[in-house]
Amino acid sequence: MKGSSTDHSNIVVASSTLSLIATPTTNPSPPTSSADPHPAIHYASGAIHAKSQITVTSTNGYTISGEFSSPTARGTWPAFWSAVNGWPPESDIGEWKGTNNNWYNTFNTSSIVRSDLVSWPADLSFHSLKAVLTAEPNNADVKIQFYMDNVLKATQYGQGFVGKAMWLIINLQMEGSSGSPGPSGTTTYKIRNVQVTRTGS
Repeated sequence: MKGSSTDHSNIVVASSTLSLIATPTTNPSPPTSSADPHPAIHYASGAIHAKSQITVTSTNGYTISGEFSSPTARGTWPAFWSAVNGWPPESDIGEWKGTNNNWYNTFNTSSIVRSDLVSWPADLSFHSLKAVLTAEPNNADVKIQFYMDNVLKATQYGQGFVGKAMWLIINLQMEGSSGSPGPSGTTTYKIRNVQVTRTGS
């Protein structure tokens, strides 16, 4: 993935909408991913991270929301998620892996994972997603309530998430867990009206 203040071929903001654009590429540098199992790179794409991290504490929580026009074709892997340095933990508010489903995921460890799949329209229309994060009474775990179009779809729990600073990330990966081969042409993932609201003291 790439992007800079001068290269807008894969990250575009216009009319209050962020577009992450994946294009097939030849002779990429590097030719393979740095992550195990080092798959071949077939696309150039884009990703953005929030400038500041969010940290749920015993006295404050967060509501994270936005509207998304997500591709769902095989080989497309867009996401809207949060993670700590070093991963896991991780919480996926939106993750689409080459099918007409959104995956709400909470990774407590790499093997302790809760996933809830919710049907997602394939017509590229915008739909809203929201996650409400609040500390549990034990002041260690975080309750995460996931909404789609303002309807509660899933509730998950992040074990030990309280006090852990998390990055908010929007990215468009290709292939990998979403299958291959991916699309032969350009893929666009559109995002608008992203908001992060802190609640409590």
